[in-house]
Amino acid sequence: MSTPSWVELAGRNAAAETVYVSGSMRTSAKEGNETPGPVFDFWHGPHDRWRIEREGDVVYIQGAGEKPLVRIDGEMRRLGEDIRVVNLGAHFSPVDLLGGDSLLRRMSQKMSVVAPPARVDRAGRAAWRTTLLSRSDDSIEITFDDITGIIVGVGNPERGDLFEVYDVSEHDDLPADLFVWSGPVVEAESRDRGRRGGRPGDPRERREQTFEVMAATVAALDRPQDVLEAIAGADNGAAARAAIIELLGVSEPGAEAVAAMQLSQFRSDVARMARAGLIELQRTSPPA
Repeated sequence: MSTPSWVELAGRNAAAETVYVSGSMRTSAKEGNETPGPVFDFWHGPHDRWRIEREGDVVYIQGAGEKPLVRIDGEMRRLGEDIRVVNLGAHFSPVDLLGGDSLLRRMSQKMSVVAPPARVDRAGRAAWRTTLLSRSDDSIEITFDDITGIIVGVGNPERGDLFEVYDVSEHDDLPADLFVWSGPVVEAESRDRGRRGGRPGDPRERREQTFEVMAATVAALDRPQDVLEAIAGADNGAAARAAIIELLGVSEPGAEAVAAMQLSQFRSDVARMARAGLIELQRTSPPA
């Protein structure tokens, strides 16, 4: 088996957008000893078709050419044009593994390759691992499944695995109704937030929303006790988001991201990663 180059691995990951693949993803929370994070089961098909479940409940589903449905406060809600950042209750989710908003697309713009790919075994399947280095000299290892090209692991020797993907299977086809939600749906509300210039969903809007979510996350991690007390004192999801907005002075998308954070994410290592990511985003020139 010949060793693929970084360019080939990135190309395989891009090509994975056109395949049928399924698997499970376990996120990790580390503070001394490893504490298992949430587990997602996922199915993906061409044209951005997704089905993601957590403990048997659908938390994210998208048909070809349709807006995603995301479970928020126990209801399946259709995302509007101005919502680009999806938080499924963990720092990572299957949508990070491939596609236009994948972790690789985001990381490759800010990091450089410092080690050639090395063949490894990942959950009984052949995979390739390489190391990337950020502008602040933080290293991260990223692992790709050899056959499908999807990301199956991210981490480094100090922090260990941030998530792992297992039970990966490629399929010739998957049933069309697998990507269809037949239950009730709360439609997206139009949000006119008074932004000047740009249309909903353009690169500037997406960057602004990403910045809002990352800034809100950092603010929450700086005041974990206050945030947890505000959420615990709320009667429902809407009240929790309102309390977060009042406490931290963040936007509604930022409050939604904070409200969806797991307790295990309120850790010093997660805070360092979030601050580093926010700094990197601030250094990046905004789209023209």
